[in-house]
Amino acid sequence: MGSGSGLGPILTQPKLRAHQIIERVQREQRIQFGVKGPRTVIAVTPTYVRTFQMLHLTGVMHSLMLVPYDVVWIVVEAGGVSNETASIIAKSGVKTIHVGFNQRMPNSWERRHKLEAKMRLRALRFVREQKLDGIVMFADDSNMHSMDLFDEIQNVKWFGAVSIGILAHSGGADESSLATVEEVEKRPSMPIQGPACNASNKLAGWHTFNSLPYKGKNAIYIDDRATVLPQKLEWAGFVVNSRLLWKGAEDKPDWIKDLDSVGEDIESPLSLLKDTSIVEPLGSCGRQVLLWWLRVEARSDSKFPPGWIIDPPLEITVPSKRTPWPDVPELPSTEKAVINIPEHTVKQTKTRSSRSKPRGKRKHEAKVVDTKISTRHSGQN
Repeated sequence: MGSGSGLGPILTQPKLRAHQIIERVQREQRIQFGVKGPRTVIAVTPTYVRTFQMLHLTGVMHSLMLVPYDVVWIVVEAGGVSNETASIIAKSGVKTIHVGFNQRMPNSWERRHKLEAKMRLRALRFVREQKLDGIVMFADDSNMHSMDLFDEIQNVKWFGAVSIGILAHSGGADESSLATVEEVEKRPSMPIQGPACNASNKLAGWHTFNSLPYKGKNAIYIDDRATVLPQKLEWAGFVVNSRLLWKGAEDKPDWIKDLDSVGEDIESPLSLLKDTSIVEPLGSCGRQVLLWWLRVEARSDSKFPPGWIIDPPLEITVPSKRTPWPDVPELPSTEKAVINIPEHTVKQTKTRSSRSKPRGKRKHEAKVVDTKISTRHSGQN
């Protein structure tokens, strides 16, 4: 036991040194070939307590933990600040600002989109009040991010846009089988939302999600078993230089609106601009998909333990001495497997048995043994 207990540190120390060497090499590569003078990433995430919150927030949190730049994570929570959300984001290790929003999240998708827009505006006003300096990105708690995104947004000067891959989710397992051939052909193989460029790599328009094939079949409420559709332009596809939000900032362009002049019901950050043609298309002029959009929620009446701690303990459904899967039933005696023995083998067996001429019980035992041997022999042949 003594030698075995010391084996762990012996094995882990070289691995730890290897990781430290790799991390140092990557740091030096970023200094030499990476972004010069990187700016702080200010991530804005609206959220609320629900069954899948732990799943969604953990994914965004792990992405932000891997960002090689300074990160400020502004988490705006509907219904006010809760201990459940605070316990999740406290594990990130990044600078976190937890802001409560006094309205509760509604149970319809349309009203949820509108409330989330108000929550993001609340975060932008906080950035303005505190004069946080960096690049504001809108990281919804159901987004999946490529690490290239955080490098790419460092290239924005004032207001940029990136392409999003849309994963339209359907709760109905049989929806695809019920769709007609024409409906399937109308659906794009890769739904993309984001900027589109011309031959001169200038913004020419937008790729949008075609929702016509889903008309009348989309989810209305959060727990509907139907396709959840994105907005016309998702907030997650835009990044903003935080100095655009400041009052009296130097070199601030005049095409940006003041936050106090925009209404609460805005559909996208484009509503902050007087001229939308100035948007900077990022990610090889929109040709790279740098994040993914997927909205999946559990039923509103689903039960989950607070903090994912099972208290009181669940009842035991299978004893520890048994396997969780059902035992294989034994075949009845009339259904036992029958071994076919070639005729010539049986004759040989009888011949050998007749030579020994055993009596009584010994005679029966000899027959059984010889039959087994013959069976193996015939199987080999």
